[in-house]
Parts: sequence; structure tokens; C-alpha cells
Amino acid sequence: MKHAFREQDTPNADEERLSENSHIGAKSSQEAMDKINDLLPDKIRKNGVMAIEYLITASPEDMNGKSLDEQNYYFHDSIEWLKQKHGAENLAYIGVHRDETTPHMYAYVVPIDDKGKLNARHFLGGAKALNEMQTDFAEKVGKKHGLERGIEGSKAQHRSIQNYYAHVNAVKVPQINRPNIPDPKLLESKKSYGERVSNDLIEKLKPDWDVMRSKASNHDLEREIVLRSQAEADRLKLSLNRQMREKTTATNKLDGIIKTLGTGTDEQVQLLRNEAQKTVKRESKRSNDLGR
Repeated sequence: MKHAFREQDTPNADEERLSENSHIGAKSSQEAMDKINDLLPDKIRKNGVMAIEYLITASPEDMNGKSLDEQNYYFHDSIEWLKQKHGAENLAYIGVHRDETTPHMYAYVVPIDDKGKLNARHFLGGAKALNEMQTDFAEKVGKKHGLERGIEGSKAQHRSIQNYYAHVNAVKVPQINRPNIPDPKLLESKKSYGERVSNDLIEKLKPDWDVMRSKASNHDLEREIVLRSQAEADRLKLSLNRQMREKTTATNKLDGIIKTLGTGTDEQVQLLRNEAQKTVKRESKRSNDLGR
């Protein structure tokens, strides 16, 4: 329950998006537990199930492809389905997490049957009942929102959060080779230089990036690795942009000097150009050293 309210460390949640989460019926794990206890009958069997936790979501592509209003509409219809199944009075607490990769809703329900008894078996008893429940949800809620039922009889096994991130952290993130930035040509405009460097870098990085994308097309674990690689690429991009600015600044200063001495002899101008090329190379070496 503490996980629901982020009262404990949650490695797969983004702290900056915590305010996007929603809570219905309780504002803390203690308040939610109190509500569950208030709904329980006086007599409870020793092995009685006191609450059922429902998780309602869809594939990452489907959920993230929906607008905020579309997500809320889906969650609203899901709550109505829970009310019809369990009775509104038995829904103790409902929450929505949007600070994780895939938006999802979860609900804690006290399983009181038609006779007023605590009876989880009545709702979840056996594989057949669970199968029928998923089919019922898909028909009454999922279809309306463009979702398809999961494969019946699937042998897929779910990983725990701890197990998933242990695998992610154990995989070495692919390193992107740092390409060299070509020097700006004398009197070359910023626009021309920027376009030339950008096209050159795209050509050099595209093969490695395409390989990583193809490997990650159907696997969440590899997608996580690609995201990390993208972050590394973004860091590299910032470093390269800084070097481009420094090189362009040095070249522009020298261009200005050359233009002001345009009245000099051909020999003087050529000597100055030679010095300019040496200066640009020194600046390039300094920028490369700083970027490493």
C-alpha cells in the first residue's frame, strides 16, 4: 500500500511527475487501510482474503497513445465496471499512477458477496473465473476504448519490478563512438557549417542507432536500454554543439580581421590566412580536449 502513495522508494517512478498521480478515497496508506478495515465484517476467517487489488491498464503503446482525457474516460468506465461487479460501497481506495512509464489505475476492493459475507472466492475462484472476468472487462470496457483482450491461455510470465530493473542495470549500455567535428572552412557561414556538420554526424551515427532500434522493437528491456543510449546521445550532442560554437566564434573573429585588412597586399592577406588556419586548428584541439 505504501507503494501506491509513494511512501517508500519507488525506482521506476519519476519524482518530477508525482503531482500527476490521482487518489480517490484516501490520501495516505494509513487512511486507505482504515477504510478497508471499516468495510470488513465483524467475523473474518483465519485465511480470509480481506481485499482484492485490481490493476487496470493496457500496453505502453496504447496507454501513451491516448490523450489525458481519453485515459481518464477509460479509467472512469473501469471504475463503473468495478462498481457493478462489487458495489460502489465496497471500493475502498482507487489510485492512478502517471509517474511511471505506462499510466495505470489500481483499486482496492473488499470482496463482500450478495449475502454480505467476505468471499473472495465468489469473485476470483479458479482459473475459469479469472478468465471470464478478463473477457467480461474486455467486452464491456476495453472494446469501447479501442483495446483488444489479451491472448487467452498465454504462457507469458510477469517479472517483478525488482527483477526487471536488476536485468536492466546488469546490461551494459551501448557506447556511441564520439565522431570528430570537421573544422569550419575559412569564410564559411554559420548556416552552411551547421548543415554540413549535422549531415556528417547523422550519417556516422545512423547505422549504430538503427541497429539498437531494431533490437528493441519488441522488448521492454531493450527499449529501456535504447532510452539510456538516447540520453547518452543527447549528452554527446550538447558537447558537439558547444565545440561547433567555439570553432565558429574563432573563425568569425579571424574573418573580421581579414575583411578589415582587405586593402593589404596579396602576400599580407595570404600570411594572415595561414595564421588563421593555425589558430582554428589550435581552437579545434582545445575544444576536442574539453569535450572528452
